[in-house]
Amino acid sequence: MTGTNPLGQAPIKALFFQYYIPAIVSLLSSVMHQVINGIILGQQVGKDGLAAVGLYGPVMIVLVALSVPVMIGGGVMIGKSIGAVAFNKAQQVFQFATTLVLATGMLVALSAPWLAEILGRFLAGPDSGVLAQNTADYAFWQLVGLPFFFLAMVWGNFVRADNAPRISRNAGILAAIVNIVLDLVLIAGFHLGVKGASVATSVALASGAAYLFFYILNGHTHFTFTAFRFTLRFDAWREFLKTGMPSFASELAFSSGLLLINQALIPYGSLAVAAFGLVNYLSFLLIRPFTAAMIAALPIISFNVGARQPGRVLEVFRFSLGFTAALGLAVAAAGLLIASPLLLLFSGDQSDTYRTIAVEAMGLYFLLFLAAGPNYIMAAFLQSTGKTTFSFLINLSKGFLLVVPALLILPAQLGLPGVWLSRSLAEILTFALAGAYTLYHKERYFSSKAII
Repeated sequence: MTGTNPLGQAPIKALFFQYYIPAIVSLLSSVMHQVINGIILGQQVGKDGLAAVGLYGPVMIVLVALSVPVMIGGGVMIGKSIGAVAFNKAQQVFQFATTLVLATGMLVALSAPWLAEILGRFLAGPDSGVLAQNTADYAFWQLVGLPFFFLAMVWGNFVRADNAPRISRNAGILAAIVNIVLDLVLIAGFHLGVKGASVATSVALASGAAYLFFYILNGHTHFTFTAFRFTLRFDAWREFLKTGMPSFASELAFSSGLLLINQALIPYGSLAVAAFGLVNYLSFLLIRPFTAAMIAALPIISFNVGARQPGRVLEVFRFSLGFTAALGLAVAAAGLLIASPLLLLFSGDQSDTYRTIAVEAMGLYFLLFLAAGPNYIMAAFLQSTGKTTFSFLINLSKGFLLVVPALLILPAQLGLPGVWLSRSLAEILTFALAGAYTLYHKERYFSSKAII
């Protein structure tokens, strides 16, 4: 299989971009509809509309965390199984993963009528009025559409691991087009505001999941619906969840850190909370090129681990690490240089006080991108080569463990700027410490024996 599969023989740089370009096109199509969504909300509803979407972000990450062990763990196992020509195991992974995320998504969706109002008051603050209601409206329909979101994520990653990155890209583009059209109809046409934006996103995700369903149904993958059965029985479920656990920790820690930052901002007033909603929204958009790099690297690394080609594993690791570091410099510079135009585009003409807070927040918070991409790649490499504990620690440190002391120390010394810096400092320190440790113990992490 290695001799005929390009994952095992094509030049690494060309192969990386063969996966990266479809991934970034898919993610940028998602970004495009979110940008249009944000512009429409910002101009028609005001800062409270867009802030509601941003404030919901940490909750969305918690929900993503529920599916990430399945998506990443299953994708790595499918890639390794295909590399080792073990197609029966790939089918077992597919069945178990689909059953698990569908059951979890339905359980959360059924809780939407009760959970949405609680989330609105908690995230926006008890006295925020319109902002709390907007957040609750957005949360309700996102929770209802969660099963489709889970399926689109998991199936998209499995198809990508089966050497079909363009199909995953097409599903993302279709979802983006549906979302843009529905945004225009529901927000601009029917004036449904935040509620319309949330409905549009949920329907769009369902269309992407449907596209992937029919692709798999037509027999284009090494796993299929022909002999599919719903099951929660899987002999290798411990390996499955262990492989995906570092990504779960990353998402959960990241969300917990954001919630801590959100709560730390409430004493500074509603303008600071609204500014965080905007900055959070923009950071979710700008993180996509780094996510795409991890998505591109993972199937190549996983396949070559399964095919026992450590040299190729190291080559894609080094290249993707350098690529994301350069990308991080560009994004951090954007936060410093074009904060005011971004603020005007997404929030309209706001007060001078709000503008000052938001511009400062972007410049300081966007420093996290200096290390965000390399941390993604480092954790993915360790995860794919079986070093799950260390990968878990990296993800936990950058998202939560180092955020806590930063929030205890920096605001006391710097005030509000200290809150904005807390996340950036945690990200940068995590990469510095992890990089120094792995370089000191090269044989343990980068030797051929350690990789395979």
